[in-house]
Order: sequence, then structure tokens, then C-alpha cells
Amino acid sequence: MPFTVMIVEDDPSTRRLYRFLLVNSGYMVIEAEDGRVALEYFSRQPCDIIITDLNMPHMDGLDLVRAIRDQSRDTYIIMVTAFGTLDVEKEAFKVGVNEYFTKPFDFDEIVQSIKLFFERRSSATPG
Repeated sequence: MPFTVMIVEDDPSTRRLYRFLLVNSGYMVIEAEDGRVALEYFSRQPCDIIITDLNMPHMDGLDLVRAIRDQSRDTYIIMVTAFGTLDVEKEAFKVGVNEYFTKPFDFDEIVQSIKLFFERRSSATPG
């Protein structure tokens, strides 16, 4: 069964780019336009990885991470933002973000990060 990645991003073109890169890398992709929609989906069907923007309408990325961490410690969370400061980065890690990228970033770095996470998870799973 393919691993599932949820993209939480309010910009449709950025979501499409993520989808294209991740689907072509063999992952199942779910899209949510904001944190509230993502949390509703996650409550029904958890996923392996969440890539979330920080600044979004209705629920920002930090609030989303807090809510996800109330439900799951195992979901790998990557936060991306164009508005990063050291204080925001510290807060992101404090609430449970696993990786933090500041825009502009290289999409290949995120794809590689996801690949490494899944390789580690697969090798840790007895099989």
C-alpha cells in the first residue's frame, strides 16, 4: 500500500506542484486548502506525512500541528512558510513539527526528506 502524504496549502498552484512531484514519486496524495479541512480529513483517515503551510485562512499551521499531535505522535509533519522567523521556527518544533522549511525552498529537498522518512519507517517495520 502506498504511503499517504497530505498537502495543506491555501495556494492552489503550490498544491498542484506538490501533487505532481509526490504522485510521480509514488505517493498517494491528499489535498486540503486550509488547516480546518485538513483536520477534518485527518480525523476520518490519518495519513503518514503532512506538509503544511504556516499562514492559512481558518486555522494556521501551528494550530493544525497542535491538533494533529493530540491525535497522533507518529505522523511526520513538515512545515513550510514564507514568513519564517526564529521564534516561529522554535514554536513549530515545540508543538511537534519534524522539519521546517522557509520559502523559497527546493521542492527536491522536501521530496528527499519524505523519501528518507519512509525508508526509515520501512526498515524499522518488521517484515
